[in-house]
Formats: sequence, structure tokens, C-alpha cells
Amino acid sequence: MIFYFIGGFTFLVLFFGVKNFFSVDIKKTKPILHPFGYKIIYTDQKIRRENNVVKSRLLKSEKFGLQGKPDFIYKNIFGKIIPVELKSGKIKDGNLPHIGDMMQLATYFIIIEEVYGKKPRFGNLIYKDYMFKIKNTKGIRKEVIKTVDRMNDMLNSGKGEASCEFVKCRYCLCKGVCEFYIKE
Repeated sequence: MIFYFIGGFTFLVLFFGVKNFFSVDIKKTKPILHPFGYKIIYTDQKIRRENNVVKSRLLKSEKFGLQGKPDFIYKNIFGKIIPVELKSGKIKDGNLPHIGDMMQLATYFIIIEEVYGKKPRFGNLIYKDYMFKIKNTKGIRKEVIKTVDRMNDMLNSGKGEASCEFVKCRYCLCKGVCEFYIKE
């Protein structure tokens, strides 16, 4: 089984060709790192010592062949779980988070449900200037699974199609070496 590491720069592969993705329930607010009434149960960040916090363990979904390290996972006394992903960039006046970041968080929804046995109702994407509360919907999960299936098909067949548009390519880390890079 092939595992895809989700997080950081290696996630770029997952969101090539994602279309019609914005039927997602998203709420934009000011950033809040620690949700009220929740405690940290997992982190991939360097934090001061806290009891019962799992640090930097790679979380895996055997069912879907996914693995990753969310920045934080919070849990309240009722067992509800919230994954939180921190981003170093800004959204500025945009009303939506970056699509790759949403896909990364949606992938964590799937992994967390398998690892912890609880389906997160939502997760938070936190940029320097805004936070987005992303609902864990059937549609967003389906998009991740379809993307993983397409990646597996490409790996098995050795064939794939590039989805090139200036909007997608302009901030891509691979543009310096990509034969498909489009300059406007």
C-alpha cells in the first residue's frame, strides 16, 4: 500500500486538478489558537511540557493509505475533537482559504477519524491574519478520496495529466523545474 505524507510541501501533489471544491461550509474569523473548553491531545509543534500530549507521532489511515502530522488536535470533555493547522502566510482580503490547505485539513479529518475513532465536526485553518472554520462534510471528504484514487491511478499507470493555470502555478514550489509552468 502506498502512503501519502500529508503536510508541508509534499502535499502539493494532492491538490492538482481539484475542481468544484467550494461547496464547503467555511466560516472566516479572527485567529484563535486554543479553542475555549478544549485541551491539546496531540501536537507537531514545539510547546512547553504538557501532560498527556502526544508529540510529533505520524498519524496513519491504513484504509486510505494516508498519513500526516496535524499541527494540533484538541479534545473537550465530551470527546469532541478539533484539528488545527497553522499556516505561515496571510489571506489578506480573500474570503476563502487556499484550496491545498483545505484539502490538507480534510485529509486530517479522515486520518483522525480512523486513529481516534471520532469524526471531527470541523477543523481550523489559522493564517497570520484570519482563521477559517472548515466543516467536515461528506463532499470535502469525498474530494480527498477521489484525489487519492486519481494519484494511485497515475502511479499505477505511469500516466497523468497536469492541470495548469496561472492561478494555480504562480505560487507553486515546483515552477522552477516544471515543464508545464505557465507564466502570465
